[in-house]
Amino acid sequence: MKRFIPIALLTFTSPALAQPAPGAAQGRPQRAYANPSALIAADIAFARLAREKGQWTAFRETADDAAELFEGGRVIAKTALKDRKDPANPNQWAPRSAWISCDGSAGLTFGGWQSPGGGNGEYVTVWQRQIKGKVAWKWVLDDGQALPTPLRALDWAEGKVADCPARKPSQSAQPQADGKRKPEKQSKLPPIQPLAGPIPPNDGPQGADSKDGQSRDGTLAWRSTVLPDGSRRFAAWLWKDGAMQEVVARNFQANGA
Repeated sequence: MKRFIPIALLTFTSPALAQPAPGAAQGRPQRAYANPSALIAADIAFARLAREKGQWTAFRETADDAAELFEGGRVIAKTALKDRKDPANPNQWAPRSAWISCDGSAGLTFGGWQSPGGGNGEYVTVWQRQIKGKVAWKWVLDDGQALPTPLRALDWAEGKVADCPARKPSQSAQPQADGKRKPEKQSKLPPIQPLAGPIPPNDGPQGADSKDGQSRDGTLAWRSTVLPDGSRRFAAWLWKDGAMQEVVARNFQANGA
């Protein structure tokens, strides 16, 4: 899990205006700028909340209902953390890099952490933009590990935005009622698109717990895998220059290793 090391970070990445899919309903993701600075700010605010209200309180308040973390295996965060008491001194962390989909619906941050006892490590967090509520971003996956030495210090965090692929109107068409059923109420979210391009096939061994996720527009994808020995793999891809390019690839040791 997370993570810890507060440092002053700024990013000046130019945000790309998200383009709604043809016929898609309007909502926060479609009107939003695909701005990686927002992810960096959300991660920094997450660490600040841990200092102000408590570590596990911060995790619970910023977690999506389906958010997952890894404690021996894949677990639902709100269940695992429901009654967990906050430590007297929270861990601290700060993002180093951020990547966001073209439509601004999902992104991820990578950074370094520091524990009160002086331990160091790294983390990756996947974020999903919210269409309602006061919190603009909630995390949907969090993983990391301790490191023998801290990550190299940086003066600023780097942010990248996925390219926006050309889509045919048919790719965004909503399913029509067949005449026997009433049409479903239109979602405030745009339909989930196919990935903008292929990603490598899942090569997890037999017995591994592997799960893929993506942004709604298919320009950001990620894969988390728990191996039989409890170690994990995480990889993510961003649509850039006509291909899904790998932007993160980390191997995490089993908890307690």
